[in-house]
Amino acid sequence: MSNPPIRHQSCRTLIFAALLIGAVLLPPALHGEETITEPLAPPPLLVMAHQGDTPASIAQRYLNDGSKAWMIVEYNGSAAFSGGDPVMVPMAPFRPGGLTPDGYQTVPVLAYDDIGESSGQTRQVSPSAFKHQMQWLKSTGFIAITPRQLTEFMERSGQLPRRSVLITFDTASLSLFEIGIPILKEMGFTATVFVATDGVGGKNAMTWDQIKQLHQGGITIGCRGRSGRSLTRRTKGEAFATYFKSVESELRLARQSIETHLDEPCRFLAYPQGDTNGLVSAMVAKLGFSAAFIRREGDNPFFADRYGIHRTPINHGMNLERFGQRLTTRIKADLQ
Repeated sequence: MSNPPIRHQSCRTLIFAALLIGAVLLPPALHGEETITEPLAPPPLLVMAHQGDTPASIAQRYLNDGSKAWMIVEYNGSAAFSGGDPVMVPMAPFRPGGLTPDGYQTVPVLAYDDIGESSGQTRQVSPSAFKHQMQWLKSTGFIAITPRQLTEFMERSGQLPRRSVLITFDTASLSLFEIGIPILKEMGFTATVFVATDGVGGKNAMTWDQIKQLHQGGITIGCRGRSGRSLTRRTKGEAFATYFKSVESELRLARQSIETHLDEPCRFLAYPQGDTNGLVSAMVAKLGFSAAFIRREGDNPFFADRYGIHRTPINHGMNLERFGQRLTTRIKADLQ
C-alpha cells in the first residue's frame, strides 16, 4: 500500500523545521557570526560515604555548607549512609524552578504580627501556639529559608527543599526578641523580621543593638518603611507630587537607616499594612529592593511577581489543622 500524499501545509511545516534545525546546527562560520553558548552545569560527583557520615557532613565536605544536607537526601532518596556506600553529590541545582512532570513547587510565606500574651491583641500569637506551630513544621519536614534563597529560586539560579517555608514578622517588639526568636533557635529555624525604623528603640521595642544581634545570628532584617503607615492611601486633597515625595521618602530613608545600622544592603521589603499599587511597586524596584511582600494568602511559584510575593497572615486562635492547610508546597499540573 502506498503512503498517502503529504498535504501542502505539512510540506511547508517540514521545510520550516529543516531550515530551523539547519540554523541551529550549522557551524558558526557558515552564519558569519560567533555564537555564545551557555556553560554546562557541572555533573554530580560520585563519592563514597565515610563511616558515621550524615547528609549534613557530606554536604559540608563537598558543598562547603552543611545546611544543604537536603540536596544530598533528595538527590539520593535516602537520609542514611553506611561507610563505603556510593553517594551522588549534586554540584548544581537539579530541579530548577521546582518543576517536575506532574507539577511545580510553590513556597508558603508566613506573616506574624508579634509573639506574646498581651490581652486584646487578636493578631498576636501566644508563645505556646507559636511553639506548637514551629514544632509541627519541624516534625513534618519543613525547612526554613531566607528571602535571598526564595528570590534565587524565582530567578531559577537556585533550588529549594521540596518543603520550604519562609517565616516572617512585621514587628521589632521586645517580646519577639525575648520569646519568639529563642523558640525559632530551639527548632533550628531562621526567619525574617521587617522593621519600621521610627519605632526602633521605643517603648517595648528592640534597640538597634538588639536588631544587629539578630542579624549577626542569621535572621534577615527587612524594611517596612519608617512609620509602618500604608503607602497606598493618599489623603484627601493631597497633591500627587506631595504624595509621591512622601512615599519615596518613607522607603528610601527607612532603607538607609537599616543599612547604616547593620552595615549591609537591605534588599527586602514588606509593604506597610500589607498592600501595594503600581506606583509603590515601581518605586520599590527603582530604589533597588530585590523583592517585596504583600500580606495576602496565595501561591509563590518561581514565575510569580517578585514585587508581589504572597504572605499568609497567621493570627491568634488559628489551630494546627488550619495552620497546616496553609502550607501548600506543590501545585499539580500535567507538564509532560
